[in-house]
Amino acid sequence: MNLNDFIVNVFCETDDFMKNFFPARAIRTRGPLPQLADSEVLTMEIVGEILGFDTDKDIFGFFRDFYQDYFPALTNRVNFVRHAANLWLVKKRLFDHIAEKFKDVVTVVDSFPIPVCRFARARFSKLFRGIAAYGKELGNQTFYGFRLHVKINSLGMIQAFEMAPANVHDLRMLDELIRGDSGITLADRAYISQSIKEQLLAKQGLELSIPTKYGQPSPFSREQLGKRKRLRRSIETVGSQLTHDLHIKKIWARDLWHLANRICRKILAHTFAVMFCLREKLNPLSLKKLVSI
Repeated sequence: MNLNDFIVNVFCETDDFMKNFFPARAIRTRGPLPQLADSEVLTMEIVGEILGFDTDKDIFGFFRDFYQDYFPALTNRVNFVRHAANLWLVKKRLFDHIAEKFKDVVTVVDSFPIPVCRFARARFSKLFRGIAAYGKELGNQTFYGFRLHVKINSLGMIQAFEMAPANVHDLRMLDELIRGDSGITLADRAYISQSIKEQLLAKQGLELSIPTKYGQPSPFSREQLGKRKRLRRSIETVGSQLTHDLHIKKIWARDLWHLANRICRKILAHTFAVMFCLREKLNPLSLKKLVSI
């Protein structure tokens, strides 16, 4: 799909959503409506993130320089940044709306580090003091910040996400991610708990599948184990895309408002990309093949 078509398709999707769920006066009950429509701002944010422009300044500059005719009211960067931040709850609602369409009985859960500053500055940093915490990432490296807890479906589309301080154990966030689910949830050994596993099976009909240690017997055949292993690894691909393509570890925000907005924007962009990959008959996680520039 070429970039022009992609922008138009994303705008149509967001504009239809806004008309159905947030009509003109649903958000702003008084005062003049902004000249730049909410659906236009959402479109620029989503497309900008997929193209790799992960800051408000870069997104604004790209569309002002190359797509001013698509968005004629895009004239002031400060207004654009404020407008985008004020829509973070709308982004979350839009994400939930899309995720619900792709709800699955097979899901995968995991968590990823979200540092809020460089480790060398963490001791002296005032950012998120009393909220963020120290934690460990892959390789046993210490970082200061939060952990993003994510659930995906069997296609690789993110279905739910929650953010918590880095020292909160993955098991404590599991209930938020799988609330109301049934079927199978695949997870790594960080989520191992026999009592929780039994409770989920009895109360929700949800099987929490944790890989056994090497050499331990398994009730599944080699083919079944291989399939579950491949599905479990798909969340690593999603984490890699969030990190390397959407730069989710490089969100330098000074308050939770802007941090939540930018995390939600990146996850929404990933969700849109997976959805359009499916429409274009591509592998759901072939994000780099989706848009040709």
